Amino acid sequence: MNLYLAFAAAAVIALLGVLHLIYTLHDFGARPRYFQPRDAQLLDAMRQTRAAIARGGRDYWSTVLGFNLSHSLGLSMFALLICLATVDQIGWLKPVLVAIGLAYAAIAYRCWFRIPMVGALLAVALMLAGWLL
Repeated sequence: MNLYLAFAAAAVIALLGVLHLIYTLHDFGARPRYFQPRDAQLLDAMRQTRAAIARGGRDYWSTVLGFNLSHSLGLSMFALLICLATVDQIGWLKPVLVAIGLAYAAIAYRCWFRIPMVGALLAVALMLAGWLL
Protein backbone atom coordinates (compact mmCIF):
# COMPACT_ATOMS: atom_id res chain seq x y z
CA MET A 1 0.00 0.00 0.00
CA ASN A 2 1.23 3.46 -0.87
CA LEU A 3 -0.07 5.97 1.67
CA TYR A 4 1.09 8.95 -0.36
CA LEU A 5 -1.06 8.07 -3.36
CA ALA A 6 -4.16 7.59 -1.21
CA PHE A 7 -3.47 10.87 0.59
CA ALA A 8 -3.01 12.54 -2.81
CA ALA A 9 -6.52 11.32 -3.70
CA ALA A 10 -7.83 12.96 -0.54
CA ALA A 11 -5.91 16.14 -1.37
CA VAL A 12 -7.49 16.34 -4.84
CA ILE A 13 -10.99 16.01 -3.36
CA ALA A 14 -10.21 18.44 -0.53
CA LEU A 15 -8.86 21.00 -3.00
CA LEU A 16 -12.02 20.77 -5.10
CA GLY A 17 -14.11 21.14 -1.94
CA VAL A 18 -12.19 24.16 -0.67
CA LEU A 19 -12.35 25.91 -4.05
CA HIS A 20 -16.06 25.17 -4.22
CA LEU A 21 -16.51 26.62 -0.72
CA ILE A 22 -14.56 29.78 -1.58
CA TYR A 23 -16.54 30.32 -4.78
CA THR A 24 -19.83 29.74 -2.99
CA LEU A 25 -19.01 32.11 -0.14
CA HIS A 26 -18.01 34.74 -2.66
CA ASP A 27 -21.39 34.44 -4.36
CA PHE A 28 -23.21 35.31 -1.13
CA GLY A 29 -22.08 38.87 -1.77
CA ALA A 30 -23.93 41.55 -3.70
CA ARG A 31 -22.26 40.67 -7.00
CA PRO A 32 -22.06 36.89 -7.47
CA ARG A 33 -19.57 35.65 -10.02
CA TYR A 34 -19.19 31.89 -10.01
CA PHE A 35 -22.61 30.22 -9.77
CA GLN A 36 -24.82 32.96 -11.15
CA PRO A 37 -26.61 32.34 -14.41
CA ARG A 38 -25.19 34.22 -17.38
CA ASP A 39 -28.61 35.78 -17.92
CA ALA A 40 -28.83 38.60 -15.34
CA GLN A 41 -32.63 38.58 -15.56
CA LEU A 42 -32.65 34.95 -14.49
CA LEU A 43 -30.66 35.79 -11.36
CA ASP A 44 -33.23 38.44 -10.47
CA ALA A 45 -36.02 35.93 -11.06
CA MET A 46 -34.23 33.34 -8.87
CA ARG A 47 -34.01 35.89 -6.06
CA GLN A 48 -37.76 36.59 -6.34
CA THR A 49 -38.92 32.97 -6.64
CA ARG A 50 -39.43 30.61 -3.72
CA ALA A 51 -38.51 26.97 -3.89
CA ALA A 52 -41.63 24.80 -3.97
CA ILE A 53 -40.30 22.25 -1.49
CA ALA A 54 -41.37 24.20 1.62
CA ARG A 55 -44.02 26.82 2.21
CA GLY A 56 -42.43 30.11 3.20
CA GLY A 57 -38.98 28.83 2.25
CA ARG A 58 -36.02 30.82 1.05
CA ASP A 59 -35.66 32.32 -2.39
CA TYR A 60 -34.35 30.01 -5.08
CA TRP A 61 -30.95 31.72 -5.32
CA SER A 62 -30.39 31.16 -1.59
CA THR A 63 -31.27 27.48 -1.97
CA VAL A 64 -28.75 27.15 -4.82
CA LEU A 65 -26.05 28.68 -2.62
CA GLY A 66 -27.07 26.45 0.28
CA PHE A 67 -26.87 23.34 -1.88
CA ASN A 68 -23.40 24.40 -2.99
CA LEU A 69 -22.29 24.98 0.60
CA SER A 70 -23.48 21.54 1.65
CA HIS A 71 -21.77 20.05 -1.41
CA SER A 72 -18.50 21.66 -0.26
CA LEU A 73 -18.91 20.09 3.17
CA GLY A 74 -19.65 16.73 1.55
CA LEU A 75 -16.41 16.89 -0.43
CA SER A 76 -14.51 17.68 2.76
CA MET A 77 -16.07 14.68 4.49
CA PHE A 78 -15.25 12.51 1.46
CA ALA A 79 -11.58 13.55 1.68
CA LEU A 80 -11.56 12.87 5.41
CA LEU A 81 -13.03 9.38 4.88
CA ILE A 82 -10.34 8.60 2.30
CA CYS A 83 -7.70 9.47 4.92
CA LEU A 84 -9.51 7.48 7.61
CA ALA A 85 -9.83 4.39 5.40
CA THR A 86 -6.14 4.66 4.55
CA VAL A 87 -4.75 5.19 8.04
CA ASP A 88 -7.02 2.75 9.88
CA GLN A 89 -7.13 0.20 7.05
CA ILE A 90 -10.92 0.03 6.91
CA GLY A 91 -11.23 -2.50 4.12
CA TRP A 92 -14.99 -2.42 3.63
CA LEU A 93 -14.95 1.38 3.28
CA LYS A 94 -12.46 1.50 0.41
CA PRO A 95 -14.77 0.10 -2.33
CA VAL A 96 -17.54 2.38 -1.07
CA LEU A 97 -15.24 5.40 -1.48
CA VAL A 98 -14.21 4.28 -4.97
CA ALA A 99 -17.91 3.97 -5.87
CA ILE A 100 -18.60 7.45 -4.48
CA GLY A 101 -15.70 8.84 -6.53
CA LEU A 102 -17.08 7.20 -9.67
CA ALA A 103 -20.53 8.57 -8.85
CA TYR A 104 -19.08 12.08 -8.54
CA ALA A 105 -17.38 11.62 -11.93
CA ALA A 106 -20.64 10.46 -13.55
CA ILE A 107 -22.59 13.35 -12.03
CA ALA A 108 -19.91 15.80 -13.15
CA TYR A 109 -20.06 14.39 -16.68
CA ARG A 110 -23.85 14.68 -16.81
CA CYS A 111 -24.52 17.84 -14.79
CA TRP A 112 -21.40 19.93 -14.23
CA PHE A 113 -18.24 20.38 -16.28
CA ARG A 114 -14.85 18.84 -17.00
CA ILE A 115 -12.72 19.90 -14.00
CA PRO A 116 -14.72 18.09 -11.28
CA MET A 117 -15.04 15.03 -13.54
CA VAL A 118 -11.28 14.86 -14.13
CA GLY A 119 -10.64 15.53 -10.43
CA ALA A 120 -12.96 12.72 -9.36
CA LEU A 121 -11.44 10.27 -11.85
CA LEU A 122 -7.93 11.26 -10.77
CA ALA A 123 -8.88 10.72 -7.12
CA VAL A 124 -10.33 7.28 -7.94
CA ALA A 125 -7.15 6.31 -9.80
CA LEU A 126 -5.00 7.52 -6.90
CA MET A 127 -7.14 5.67 -4.34
CA LEU A 128 -6.91 2.45 -6.30
CA ALA A 129 -3.17 2.81 -6.89
CA GLY A 130 -2.56 3.76 -3.27
CA TRP A 131 -4.58 0.91 -1.83
CA LEU A 132 -3.62 -1.82 -4.30
CA LEU A 133 0.07 -1.15 -4.91
